[in-house]
Amino acid sequence: MPRKRKFPDYVSIRVPVYQPPNSVLELLFDGKTLEIAKRVITYLKQNGGLFKDEYQEALGVDGADKVIYFRVMKKLLALGMVREDAGVYKLDERFSERMENLAKMWKFEIGKVAELW
Repeated sequence: MPRKRKFPDYVSIRVPVYQPPNSVLELLFDGKTLEIAKRVITYLKQNGGLFKDEYQEALGVDGADKVIYFRVMKKLLALGMVREDAGVYKLDERFSERMENLAKMWKFEIGKVAELW
């Protein structure tokens, strides 16, 4: 029986100070991981889902890229950008809900409570 997947306790998000990113994925990934994350998101948008065991054929991931693919998927799942439903990965909106809550917490922190309701 396979072991239960572990998700990280936290994920680092790099917030650029001087220049806004071109994509949200640039806040989380860089280099080869960014390339694979973009391929995953593009595939999910076009096809609606990705079966857990078809990633090699669908995304062209092989060799050393397999390890990077699983790291990317673990981070996307932990953040709520992607969810797993009956062995199929699908896009999810939990990440945007978390970011909205973070923005509301900041409004509350700076005293602009009237803008929250």
